[in-house]
Amino acid sequence: MTGNLGEISAWLQKTDNAWLSPDGEGKWGWEEVPYWLKGYANIGYILEDQKMIDEAMVWIEGTLNSQREDGNFGPKHFDGDNQDFWANMIMLYCLQSYYEYSQDPRVLELMTKYFKYELTVPDENFLEGYWQKLRGGDNLHSVFWLYNRTGDEFLLDLAEKIHRNTANWTGRNLPLEDIKNYYEVRDGGEVPDWYRDQVDWHNVNHAQAFREPAQYYLLSKNEQDLKASYENFEIIRNHFGQVPGGMFGADEDARPGYADPRQGVETCGMVEQMNSDEHMLRITGDPFGEIMQRKLPIIPIQLQSCRILRHCITSPLPIWLCWMRKIIFQELETKGHF
Repeated sequence: MTGNLGEISAWLQKTDNAWLSPDGEGKWGWEEVPYWLKGYANIGYILEDQKMIDEAMVWIEGTLNSQREDGNFGPKHFDGDNQDFWANMIMLYCLQSYYEYSQDPRVLELMTKYFKYELTVPDENFLEGYWQKLRGGDNLHSVFWLYNRTGDEFLLDLAEKIHRNTANWTGRNLPLEDIKNYYEVRDGGEVPDWYRDQVDWHNVNHAQAFREPAQYYLLSKNEQDLKASYENFEIIRNHFGQVPGGMFGADEDARPGYADPRQGVETCGMVEQMNSDEHMLRITGDPFGEIMQRKLPIIPIQLQSCRILRHCITSPLPIWLCWMRKIIFQELETKGHF
């Protein structure tokens, strides 16, 4: 599917695509292209598949050629009145992989100019909005990646800025108004106190952002930051950790009372969890991250897709179902941002 997605996906059509536009104008200018490219290009590099590499280079060159005089790059996409930095965070992963494959110096040049641009954006306009504010750890990762190759001191100032403008993933007993994901309590009732111990319960947000304090720990050297990421990992599993293999259940958002085996998780939530486990392994050297990364994709199976293809939910395969050689398909009405 990854290798042939460009033949059927509207997001990957090259006509009027914002990711191929030098001025950032056009269609499909959000997360879809870099999310696909992140995996597609790496497969091409590893397999030495020249056709895939050539296709990836169309998008890599488009990105490299999109940098503007102020250092910004990519599609002009906004969250309200402020720039949405989220999609660029994913594309930075793509550029890093390309650099590690090719040693193309243009990658370091683009990232240096872009991060200088980010440093000029006022705090009140930086990482403002839902997705980007929660996922600032991915921006932080790229800043440290570049610092480890150039040693530019301004990058550490930017790292501090990113952390202070990212959602509070160390927070506990937070006000409910700070929790922006959709939630409800099964059969009504009050929101339990423990639900205030995470700033967000959206499955993909949590899977990729619980690690942000540990990433900041690389700069802060504060053990409490590292501890917070381990706690984040445990908190959501204490209440929603029924999925075999180490994943938590959240049919888009983890909601109080919805914690039985019917509650699956998005495939992208599992993939982001695996990415985060790799980050945690690199930061800590703790083999726990490697063990989780290996276990996670093995146990769950694809259980159901909604009839109108709004969601693809991956749910657990209980032992008794395997013994009975049955798979139960059930229409589940999921609720959330989409």
